[in-house]
Amino acid sequence: MPARPPLATAIALSCVLAAAAALTGALAAPSLARGLVPLALFLSLAASAALVLVWRQASSLSGALAARDALLNVAFLSTAALMLTRDGRISRLNEAACAMFRVRKDEALERPFADLAPGFDMALLAASGSSNGLLEDDSGSWTGRRSDGSTFPVGVQFGLTPGGSDQDYVALSLADLTLRHAAEAQARELHAQLNTVWRLNSLGEMAATLAHELNQPLSAAGGYLHASRADMEKAGSLGDSACRTLDLAQAQLLRAGQIIRRIRAFLTQETGALAQERASVMVENMKQILTRIGQDRGVSVHIDMAGFSDRVQADRIQFQQAVVNLVRNGVEAAAGRDGAEVRILGRAEVDGYRISIEDNGPGVADDQRERLFQPMTSTKPGGMGLGLSVTRTIVERHGGALDLHRSSALGGAAFFFTLPLDQEAEAA
Repeated sequence: MPARPPLATAIALSCVLAAAAALTGALAAPSLARGLVPLALFLSLAASAALVLVWRQASSLSGALAARDALLNVAFLSTAALMLTRDGRISRLNEAACAMFRVRKDEALERPFADLAPGFDMALLAASGSSNGLLEDDSGSWTGRRSDGSTFPVGVQFGLTPGGSDQDYVALSLADLTLRHAAEAQARELHAQLNTVWRLNSLGEMAATLAHELNQPLSAAGGYLHASRADMEKAGSLGDSACRTLDLAQAQLLRAGQIIRRIRAFLTQETGALAQERASVMVENMKQILTRIGQDRGVSVHIDMAGFSDRVQADRIQFQQAVVNLVRNGVEAAAGRDGAEVRILGRAEVDGYRISIEDNGPGVADDQRERLFQPMTSTKPGGMGLGLSVTRTIVERHGGALDLHRSSALGGAAFFFTLPLDQEAEAA
């Protein structure tokens, strides 16, 4: 490792002093000159080498400092920043801060920063117990007020100056959070839409299941009523009243079956027509939602969707709901494990665009794989057993088939399905 400039400088000075001492000794004692002069020459050469090293390292350090200075200048010019006095007045600010609040520099200087960010209090700096970091109010962000009266959310990072100068007491770095809040609002709206679709799909699946399960007992009850009517007819006029009652009961059984079938037809109809969509974009648009689902259980969610040949015919909301449900299942399976992870992979293949959701949970036993897709079957305490059944129905509406294997990469479960590619888009 090269010597640091202070060390190299010390070596050079030591060599110069030693060389001077040797020359002085040679002059004072000519009898020793023959031994001291070569020593002085050697020390002079060592001093020269040390000074060259100092020069080279000083040049390198100067270049590094210049690069860092340029980087800081770029960051300062592009980031809204200002300095506050100890009593909270603006002592310095850059052009980016002026543009953010739409004020001139001479208008902002010496004004309390609370005029631009109502509610800002210098006491919060001391209450934070730190010399730098993120400064938040109760809502998580401050409200900035521009000169025209419009407001916007603003994030504040602070750093106390060394020594605590009264004039330049604290530096603030500001960020306009308008786009971030808009993205969060859009994610919340999408989440609400997905929840609505999920409830409708679950009700539809439940209605379909009930219609299937109740059809047999309703048919049997109708048959028994028909047989009872035949027996009553043998009783002649005495059985007429009972026959009329049986007819009414049989009519109500038929009506019950029609109601169930009608509800099933209404709730299982598609919420929208299939349209040309890009599978990778539909998943990427849910990144914030999927990440939050994982964060709530301490599971990292990774998205790897290839954007090549990913155009499919899909109902965006239905498709996204299916992915959300599979990711949530994977997160619940992996939660509590070291390095808990869920991966969403998308790749174009010969027969379509394949999407898989894999986790590093315990996996699914072979004898349980088919049962998982059956309605009213759940491995979770309190689960209704509709999640995977609804998801499979959605996938099948899109022309795919939901299947389950063990993940070769993570070792847990791997749910996957392949959507047919949009032929018109591929041809174009």
